[in-house]
Amino acid sequence: MDREHQFVPSETPTESRCPCPGLNALANHGYLPRSGKSISLGALIHAIAHVYNFSYFHASILSLPAILRYAKWTWRFWDLKIDLASLSQFGVLRIAHESSLGHSDEPSHSPDPHLVEELLDRARTNPSGGLDLRDLAAVRFEREEKLGRKLDFLHEQLAFGECGFFYLSMRDPKSGVIPEERIKQWFGEERLPNGWWEAVRPSRTVGFFETRKTAYVVEQLVKTFRFSERM
Repeated sequence: MDREHQFVPSETPTESRCPCPGLNALANHGYLPRSGKSISLGALIHAIAHVYNFSYFHASILSLPAILRYAKWTWRFWDLKIDLASLSQFGVLRIAHESSLGHSDEPSHSPDPHLVEELLDRARTNPSGGLDLRDLAAVRFEREEKLGRKLDFLHEQLAFGECGFFYLSMRDPKSGVIPEERIKQWFGEERLPNGWWEAVRPSRTVGFFETRKTAYVVEQLVKTFRFSERM
């Protein structure tokens, strides 16, 4: 990691952060403004595509709704900018949702240590030493069970998509498992895992439809868990 992009955790109250570890990590490493403020559409798309090796189309699909929903409107589209903290707002047409993998069910700017520890405990007890896609689906189901109700369709799809994003970004390509240490660094510290550029970052560009396919697998697994629970 070059000096410009060394990890510096967000510790000052003036810095803006959101419930998404992926975006917070980009700010904590300086790929987005470290303040987390005044982020343009172009900067957001480029950072996601460059760091996570997602296609520019995929990065655009992820970025555009945030800009359109939270930016202060201007007819000069290229001047639309957001602060990361704005993504913490809850609501029907907002991006933040309840039963998150690593953040509490309220406007949140940092990870919930208890939820992160639950993820780590599951990883430690697995023979693989980490989490695979089925494990992520199980955690997704358990978060929903604790909430006591299903999320609405929009937020449910966002939650499945987040699982897909996390899995495709962090898994070991050979084992299909996300190691415990990566979970701790990603969710707990909101940083890029050690060896990111050399060994962790996806070697092949991740497209939108690949992520949607992975999210669909998570959705079907969650439905299986729901069915089993009713039996």
